[in-house]
Amino acid sequence: MHEIAECERRLQLEEGPVPGSERSDFNEDQLLPCHYFDYMYGTSTGGLISVMLARLRMTVPQCLEIYRRVGHELFGHRRNVLPLATKYHHKPMEKAVQEIVSQYCKHHEICSGEDMHPWYPDEEVMPDPSAPASLESSATYPSTRESTRQPKKETERICQSICLTATHSGLIGEAYLLRSYNHVYDPDISPGWVIPYNRGVDKLKIWQVTRATSAAPFYFDMLIADSGTGNGSLGFKDGGIRENNPSYAAYSEHASLRGDEHEPALLLSIGTGRPDTTNDGFAAVWPGPLGKLPGLQKWSEKFAVFKNVLIKYTEGEDRHKMMRTIAKGEHRWYKRLNVDKGLHNLKLDNWEKGQWTNPQTGETKVVNGGKTLSRMEAATNDYLTRQTLESPGGLKEYQPPKIVLQQVAERLVRHRRLREATKAEDPMRWQTHMGQWLTGELKPEDAMVTPKPVARKGRGSHSRSRSRAASPSRNPSVATSGQGQREV
Repeated sequence: MHEIAECERRLQLEEGPVPGSERSDFNEDQLLPCHYFDYMYGTSTGGLISVMLARLRMTVPQCLEIYRRVGHELFGHRRNVLPLATKYHHKPMEKAVQEIVSQYCKHHEICSGEDMHPWYPDEEVMPDPSAPASLESSATYPSTRESTRQPKKETERICQSICLTATHSGLIGEAYLLRSYNHVYDPDISPGWVIPYNRGVDKLKIWQVTRATSAAPFYFDMLIADSGTGNGSLGFKDGGIRENNPSYAAYSEHASLRGDEHEPALLLSIGTGRPDTTNDGFAAVWPGPLGKLPGLQKWSEKFAVFKNVLIKYTEGEDRHKMMRTIAKGEHRWYKRLNVDKGLHNLKLDNWEKGQWTNPQTGETKVVNGGKTLSRMEAATNDYLTRQTLESPGGLKEYQPPKIVLQQVAERLVRHRRLREATKAEDPMRWQTHMGQWLTGELKPEDAMVTPKPVARKGRGSHSRSRSRAASPSRNPSVATSGQGQREV
């Protein structure tokens, strides 16, 4: 948010404040990303991030603090050392997310941590794909045709969270989307090339959604839950099995809501670091004379193939290449940021104790996960400050990451200012976007909140996993992929 805050202040000086705006200060630690994006898609830890930023409307420093705190709770204690067995308990994650929800919930003064992921969970799940075209989506953008009903949901123009998961649906190449809104595919709007994902809205709690999207094979058990869609209980696993990079899902869903002729204002794809694909399915030579033994060489090749399957599972570069082709490059509405060096051999559950400097206080000390965090932060900082052009994976960069980051910030800030400039035309729409109706009563524009005390009473029985404003016609979306501890 540093570049966004700088751009906000610069445009405030150069072009003046937005007419009617009461804002005069832009503190990067207090800015809410949900004020700049309309949709946030995520897979695995990227899904957890999308929930915190979009559904819980948290600041980036708050998310990072939670990430560091939860990391040790999740990966600090293995339950199994057997090969191919589930390594970690899922209970700590469920409890951690429930505590996060209870602390940062903006719906209630006292929150149990059992909030539903959909903003409007009681909304009727709609409908059959053969339903009449007059039916209208209750998502962020309504149909452009004349509507027979007035928008009445206070969440229709608010930032949405979408987590990618995998289910036993029979659709091997397709993820299952857990949305915070009811998505309807309107045949009069959705282009013919769009292959629909699941329709409607799944009535799952926030902790269930985060469990579902992060249930990585061999790391956590799958979530078994009835999502209220009429399909009974389903098994949910990490969405990376289907689509580790959610950028195409974001693009496809946008097209289904807005039509083929409307491009996104911005689709920002954030990766988790490029993996080492040097061998890419072929074993490296075993060191020493043992490498010449036929039996060992054959075993090594088989292990490398298995390892390469995991590499493909954890990387999203194929989707990036597809999106670059669709967008005709990265110089317009599609942007991608993905650390290219320093994270390639970091394991999904890497969490090593070591020195780490707290960015908020400047204090350096030895902490659990400190070595891992320091390595990730150093690699990310080197990448984002790099001013030279590279060609990671054979794809020549449009601009160095530092310039791309500045371009992203300017596009987001200008879009936000344009949105705010139209608030007098439709006050309700602006108020909804700014979270002023979250409690059901009109409140001041939402901002960074101090975490509430954790409400622990009675929560144990629930911890089991059984279960925009008017004129801008294009919307910014962010898509984050995430595996293990690499999404920083």
